Amino acid sequence: MTERSPYLSAVALRALVEDGTVSARELVEGALARIAELDSATTAVVAVRAEAAISEAKAADELPAEQRGALHGVPVLLKDLTETTDLPTTYGSRALKDNYAPAEAVVVTRLREAGAIVVGTTNTPETGLRPTTENLLFGATRNPWNLEHSPGGSSGGAAVALALGMVPLAQATDAAGSGRIPASCCGVVGLKPTRGRVPLAPASYELMAGMGTIAPMARSVEDTALLLDAMSGPVLGDPYAIAGSRGATFADAVSRPPSRSRIGLCMTPPHGTLSPEVREVVAAAAGAFADLGHTLTDADVDFSGLRDPVFTVCAATAAAIVDTVPHDRLGLLEGSTLALARRGWLKTAADHVAAVSTMRNESARLLRAMADYDYIVTPTLTQPPPRVDAFPSAEDLDTRWREYLDWMAFVYPVNCTGQPAISIPAGRTAAGLPVGLQIIGRIGDDAGVLALAAAFAQARPWSAQHPPEPIAVAPAR
Repeated sequence: MTERSPYLSAVALRALVEDGTVSARELVEGALARIAELDSATTAVVAVRAEAAISEAKAADELPAEQRGALHGVPVLLKDLTETTDLPTTYGSRALKDNYAPAEAVVVTRLREAGAIVVGTTNTPETGLRPTTENLLFGATRNPWNLEHSPGGSSGGAAVALALGMVPLAQATDAAGSGRIPASCCGVVGLKPTRGRVPLAPASYELMAGMGTIAPMARSVEDTALLLDAMSGPVLGDPYAIAGSRGATFADAVSRPPSRSRIGLCMTPPHGTLSPEVREVVAAAAGAFADLGHTLTDADVDFSGLRDPVFTVCAATAAAIVDTVPHDRLGLLEGSTLALARRGWLKTAADHVAAVSTMRNESARLLRAMADYDYIVTPTLTQPPPRVDAFPSAEDLDTRWREYLDWMAFVYPVNCTGQPAISIPAGRTAAGLPVGLQIIGRIGDDAGVLALAAAFAQARPWSAQHPPEPIAVAPAR
């Protein structure tokens, strides 16, 4: 096998396969070996399909050039919330540990059609309804920069796998920051696309009243764009489908310099407090936009007004999910899931309609407030990555969720408005933990967000920064 860095991008790996330097089989075997070597310390990957993936890679190596897709031979991981028929889809729950989906998610089919090789699935909190990644089925996923800390969630397993070079691409979801939160905590890139850009099919429901989307995650902006290309496009019946979005060339967009833009820097969260250390890292990093010739000004954007309706929608979603669990398996659900579901069951249909209506009205107000800017830049999170035990399954549901929402105060409003937003690494704390910077764009301007993020990454490169190996708990500071 050709010796190569596990941190090569998907773009680079695809080129190596194309010119015959490496084979798809070598890439898949390398990914599986890396998972076997490192995952016991972090619990990022919860299932692998080694034999099937190697078989598919061998078949891919036999394909003629004209039949090879944009992701030909590239290993990819799926989040354990996304339906696939050849691996269990457990939703991180003991109640569903043997569940196999009856049909494959459209995005999974599209990844396969683009030539990607699915090697396994990544950890998530039970039903994805917590911003940290820990459950009673597989255990806690740990941040590779310091195992005492959380990678965030709910796509924490995906972010850790990327940070450790297990794979170059991972599929995530983002319903209230679930992709951007772990991207920030682990020093990788997470994009929440414009609502409707990526279909949820075959699911016919509106995930969290339109807040949720399937999302691409990678170590570079270029790879994130490549993955978005493969995922994007309308499906008949999708309530938010963007017409004509299939075949968009986001990978082309990141290869061109972005237009000179008006960028607003917002450092005031709608609630909670911003860590002075996070403020310092993001403020210093944001100076890159002015250096690149953009107009950067302080922006006083009021993100408030969405906290209460978002909590209502989360509780209603938990109740709806728990209602689908077989009655004889309800006792296997975690206490935090049941507590949130009970809150949802106490809500009436009128309460839910009122919450969604408030979300829509507040989103319209927020979009108007952003109209003076092409992009808004914020910290991704208000605090550095928390310790694994920072959010225990406390009896006080309201306290726990208030802490959650204070931490993720900059990310969940964008799920309400439907705008595209990306988290990219901005730097690290004194303790060496990653800090993310968020770029928010106008609805539909995913290409612009990616192009601006790519320019930032060139001005403030982080590609050479990886978690230390062997993985170990960093000393207290």
